[in-house]
Amino acid sequence: MQLRVLILFLLLLKISIFFSQETISISIHHDTKFLFIGDERGNHAGTTDILIKLEFPVKKFKKAYLTVFPSFEFADLHSGALKRYSLGAGYTQKDIFLKKLYLGVYGDYGFIKRMGYNTNSFGLHFELFYRINNRFSLSYIHQIIERSDLKNLYNETNYFKPSSFVGFKIHF
Repeated sequence: MQLRVLILFLLLLKISIFFSQETISISIHHDTKFLFIGDERGNHAGTTDILIKLEFPVKKFKKAYLTVFPSFEFADLHSGALKRYSLGAGYTQKDIFLKKLYLGVYGDYGFIKRMGYNTNSFGLHFELFYRINNRFSLSYIHQIIERSDLKNLYNETNYFKPSSFVGFKIHF
């Protein structure tokens, strides 16, 4: 499974570099709930939950662009580490309400590895970021993720979970 993800990533990288019309970006975010509060399952404030995304713009419009991306999320949870790998695509609109304020809507599909289970997972993300300069942006992501691992581990029936992340983007 990891070999397929690597091959898809390399193919995506090759296509994106060939067609890219904007800058390639890497974003690093941390889950706000785990950073400040924790949760009811024994994960305390300060629990690591990092989301890393490598974005490749593939189609440019006057004030918007389409992107494709691989992403990786790692959470060092009390009951066992979570790793989520995904590939996605989305739409980003420039200059929303303010100059340099961007709004993106993205969808992705991937899988979650946790405690011996590999489960499929869909995601929907909304991102708001402010471009401080040509190389750096501050960013907020709100996501709704199909946490299929919770269905297997805890027999939960409501396993679509929202979460919020704060972080930054570096534009190359």
